[in-house]
Amino acid sequence: MNPADNTLLADIREVNLSYLMLTQRMLRDDYSTAMFRLGFSNEVADILVRLSPAQLVRLASSSSLLCRFRFDDYSLLSALTQDTFGGALQQAHATILLSKQPVEELN
Repeated sequence: MNPADNTLLADIREVNLSYLMLTQRMLRDDYSTAMFRLGFSNEVADILVRLSPAQLVRLASSSSLLCRFRFDDYSLLSALTQDTFGGALQQAHATILLSKQPVEELN
């Protein structure tokens, strides 16, 4: 593996660990709001909030990004990037569009 690949993998692991730690903090602070903001089902949230620090590190060590880019449809991305409604109304519109996305489930 070349040095650029090693750097990329280290960056992915760092993002994963930051994401998992943020996820746990959000879930512990306000469980329902965090589930909504993260797009998690109750089952996924329960698993993530109970992970030990060692489990977080092991999970973060994946070579794949664990977080998902939720803006995969044009209307949602457009709502967030174009100031068509202005300020708070634009943010509310984006929140409504996000709430229509399906919750991630464990299979």
